[in-house]
Amino acid sequence: MDIQGKKAIVTGAASGIGRATAIMLAARGAAEIALVDVKEAALADTARRVEAAGSRASANLLDLADICATEAWFTAHGDVDILHNNAGIVSGLPQFPDVDAARIRAIIDVNLTALIAATQLAVQAMRRRGGGVIVNTVSTVALGTGFYDTMYATTKAAVMMFTRCCAPLKEECGVRVAGMLPGLVDTPILDTTGAGGKSEWMKAVLANHESCAPEDIAEGVIALIEDDSLAGGDWVAVRRLNGKIDYQWGHADTG
Repeated sequence: MDIQGKKAIVTGAASGIGRATAIMLAARGAAEIALVDVKEAALADTARRVEAAGSRASANLLDLADICATEAWFTAHGDVDILHNNAGIVSGLPQFPDVDAARIRAIIDVNLTALIAATQLAVQAMRRRGGGVIVNTVSTVALGTGFYDTMYATTKAAVMMFTRCCAPLKEECGVRVAGMLPGLVDTPILDTTGAGGKSEWMKAVLANHESCAPEDIAEGVIALIEDDSLAGGDWVAVRRLNGKIDYQWGHADTG
């Protein structure tokens, strides 16, 4: 898809990958970008940066854990060409099985239920306007055998399967759904893994793996949006290995 002149929504846009993607969409000529997050001051900062890059921006406070509010918002605002379902949260401490039920529900609703609801409503709107592209932020943990944060890994694996199952929408609705699988990325979410900062297990991960910058992942998101030769359900994993960005491409029918 040619991004020039298009309308977009980016969730989790207050920082990290969402902010970087929104700014890159603006730099590519997107006309309007709706920014969604729960962090008001940081979201306003992203909006200023997006407008400085040349696009109209709207800052929208929305708690994706509130599924009724999410459905209402996307019903009213989901008529766009591009949707980046990027928002996500981790368990923090304590971990499963000691994490409380309310936190488990919030992780499932933000990482998975809201993403499905947003995709459903956006696809319906995109079908009416002639097509579109949706990119879901997954994680490379969806390719592995396990991860310390059980609920985060479980929801991301589900998002991976959902993305692959959306492959037929390209032919049926003109909507191409793709997956972005970041490896380790230096974003503020890392500081929510522990009590008031990085957890000990996250510090160990950081000590043994190289981190991408949010912009590294955003470049992959832009590539997924722009390349209409890709099949529905295609995905790319982005990691930093030996000081260089590594891309691993996959398809809905090959895992």
